[in-house]
Amino acid sequence: MMNQWSRMVLVGVLALLVGCGYHLRGSIEMPEVLKNMYVFGASAPLQSEMRSIMKASKGKMVGSPNDAGVVVKVLREEMRSRVLSIGSTGKSSESELEYYLRFQFFDSKENALMDEQVIEISREFFNDQTAVLAKGNEEQLIRNEIYKQVSRMILARARIAIDTQKK
Repeated sequence: MMNQWSRMVLVGVLALLVGCGYHLRGSIEMPEVLKNMYVFGASAPLQSEMRSIMKASKGKMVGSPNDAGVVVKVLREEMRSRVLSIGSTGKSSESELEYYLRFQFFDSKENALMDEQVIEISREFFNDQTAVLAKGNEEQLIRNEIYKQVSRMILARARIAIDTQKK
């Protein structure tokens, strides 16, 4: 009796999850043309994050621009760190990460799909000198989050580029 009840509850929960549009974290609903993407000139962390999001979204990064529905050409990418304030010990107490990306979308025949795009992101964080190891880990975590955000923004803009081409 209890086993049958547990199964019914499990089936009900799964039906609710499917019905509400549940999907894996990081996945993005993409049109078919975006399921094969080629990224040219991006840093290894950005490439890695794009690959993860594409995989979660049932897409893939292809090895050649000829196999891609959309080609992302990175024209300039830069991650800078700067000190915002210095404590009484002369060491930085607050820092900022600034990320700059300029890129353009092309189709597999090298036709531009959209004008050049720019993404700029900055994140400030407190730099506690008593926990240097933890702050190094925090900075790396912030860098990873920036790459995740940028990857999602690139895919969102790629969808816009595809939609405007259809019209």
